[in-house]
Amino acid sequence: MNLSQYEVFIKAVESGTMTQAAEELGYTQSGLTRAINALEEQWNLTLLTRGRRGVQLTTEGELLLPYIKAVLYHQRRLSERISEINGLKEGIIRIGTFNSVSAQWLPGMIKNFQADYPKIKFELLHGTDKQIVTWLQEDQVDIGFIAYPTIPELDAEFLYRDPILAIFSQTYSLAKSKSFPVSNLPSLPYIALNEGVEDEITAILKQNRIKLDADFVESDDHAVIAMVEQGLGVSLMSEMMLQGFERKIISLPLNPPGHRDLGIACHNKRLLSTAASKFYNYACNWVREEYSPH
Repeated sequence: MNLSQYEVFIKAVESGTMTQAAEELGYTQSGLTRAINALEEQWNLTLLTRGRRGVQLTTEGELLLPYIKAVLYHQRRLSERISEINGLKEGIIRIGTFNSVSAQWLPGMIKNFQADYPKIKFELLHGTDKQIVTWLQEDQVDIGFIAYPTIPELDAEFLYRDPILAIFSQTYSLAKSKSFPVSNLPSLPYIALNEGVEDEITAILKQNRIKLDADFVESDDHAVIAMVEQGLGVSLMSEMMLQGFERKIISLPLNPPGHRDLGIACHNKRLLSTAASKFYNYACNWVREEYSPH
């Protein structure tokens, strides 16, 4: 059994292309292809089809995928247990996250954690809330930052209520107002942000019986803010996403108010490695200290 071949196969499936998988793993494309070919020859099966649109699982590959993931998961857990016996000298924590959490929270959390456990490494996987929940269920990540509450199959805790704000250029007529009426949205060009917060914004619009046909849809928060600054439209973003930006835009609380609730989750707290369990607690404490009244 060659675990590196399993890792290559999983990365090719996750990335969708041999080129991207090779880049992420530090392989040459020919080396990665040879590893997958060797696995297919060993099992006398075709696991992937290759084409112009990337790689796709065959029926056999789809059947075996969960078992290969399970082997890698338990191998990682074995390595982590050995590290725990040796006093958390090394290990890796995989975290499901999205842009605003990665920018505003994780640097501080990881800094605090590595001050006590400098040999522990981190792997961050970025996705939407639905993707992160799936990764947690399938044990692809140890810990995930999610919209709270989440599905009952996960262990989760509430962390923070993040206000949703309207953002627009400084030339907008309501720039000096104290709040932004949500009822104004249908009459304005709208720039939608697809960053994992879309469910919360959809809920706000639904509560106010508003249907929007977005003029632009963008997954990068920097790009959305730049477009707003140029007067191309208005957008809704969480307060956390706007921290650290110095562009010439106006942000106002919604009227009526809106928010997103953020939490932290894992598949089963009792089954977390010692390193992941400790980081889970570090993360909760960091948020409490960061937002506690001073």
